[in-house]
Amino acid sequence: MDSRNPFSPKMEIGSSSKQPTEIGSSSSSSPPRLPHKPNSTSSELLLQEKMNSRNPFSPKMEIGSSPKQPEDIGSSRSVDAQIGSSSNQPRDVGSSRSSVAEIGSLDSNQPRLGQTITDPDTKDTYLLNLEIGSFSNGHCPVYRAKFFKYFYDVGKSLPYGYVTLKIINMNLHDHEFHLIRRQSHTRLTYRQNPNIIRCKKTFMAANLFCICLPYMSEGSLRSILSTRPEKKLPENFIPVVLREVLVGLRDELHIFYTPTLHKSLSAGDIFIDIHSYTKEMWIKLAFQVSAYDSEPPNCNGEQASSFLNPKSISIWGAAPEVFESENEDNRGAKSDIWLLGITALELVYGNLPVKNRTDLNYIINKIREKKKFPKSLEKMMIKRDKKLKKVMDLVKRKKRVFSREFEEMVLACLRENPDDRPTADELLKTPFFSDIERFKQFVLN
Repeated sequence: MDSRNPFSPKMEIGSSSKQPTEIGSSSSSSPPRLPHKPNSTSSELLLQEKMNSRNPFSPKMEIGSSPKQPEDIGSSRSVDAQIGSSSNQPRDVGSSRSSVAEIGSLDSNQPRLGQTITDPDTKDTYLLNLEIGSFSNGHCPVYRAKFFKYFYDVGKSLPYGYVTLKIINMNLHDHEFHLIRRQSHTRLTYRQNPNIIRCKKTFMAANLFCICLPYMSEGSLRSILSTRPEKKLPENFIPVVLREVLVGLRDELHIFYTPTLHKSLSAGDIFIDIHSYTKEMWIKLAFQVSAYDSEPPNCNGEQASSFLNPKSISIWGAAPEVFESENEDNRGAKSDIWLLGITALELVYGNLPVKNRTDLNYIINKIREKKKFPKSLEKMMIKRDKKLKKVMDLVKRKKRVFSREFEEMVLACLRENPDDRPTADELLKTPFFSDIERFKQFVLN
């Protein structure tokens, strides 16, 4: 027992003997008649189907080290004393102390702040102390959890830093669990790449399926930008961010003749962590099971109702060979490179002001033609629609708004033919990333 590794996976996904409750069983009474809805076009239906079927899950059972330094484990206080110090006793799920009534009460409720979840195999305990996001279109919560590691040699649990805990209530979200199980064989390299967020472990506690990830203190880059007035990133910082993404793609996903594809690359998949003591910064790419929405639900404000949702940008902004295509063979590593170019536009402009794919194609074709990026995409769209005559009479700019290196890098990613797009390794050798250390020091200081 002393040599047992509490971070190693304790079960194959889907091997639990507990069968989830059937969802969607038919009722004896006839369902109410719904009002007639007008038929949608075939392209709208196909796009909506793709958005609904987006699958951000794929569990990876490799052990990943957390950048967080463990807390002082020399404390003599037991985990029960620390957790029990609150006036409201947290619920303990998964341990032998859980009563049948407690477990049964979770069948129709999501986990709550202040609740503790215990891995029944390792006796490690997780105290849910902050809700930091969600996944599966907001149906399943994501928490920051204080991790208490159980030491068999001393027979007690001691605090060991924070982790991110994604939780699926099996009695409510059986579909999400099966999405994870279907993608459980995603191949990653054996080398632990520090630029990719990996799953630390998964376990079952009563009716809860828990996915443990390293804790990223600042959340996603999209979440960070949602708190800024202009909701965009200065160009100086973009090579710092995208370089780390490209290293992850080059060294972890795009390295074999049959590469593993990211498929959903966007600003929402780039996470930032800053160590609370050393202030060291990590920029990491979430991939499938480690991805979740960390931004507030209405972070786009009024734009959410008029423009396409940025959370689905990898679908409506997909590469030409992928968009509205039913053939997965069309997708390749160069499709991820296209999404990197779309991500760069999202970062430098904020939310892209497009209502449909036609709007996005217009923007891309226009910047290809001019080879000079406008200061505002909104004004570009207004000029196209001829809604503001003054914009059409503006004198052409003599100075570039963005650097030539940045524009050339984005245009290379957005080439129509995937064979003409550069690889991740080729992009890293472009002038845009040559001063990465100077940019990084600028960010840290």
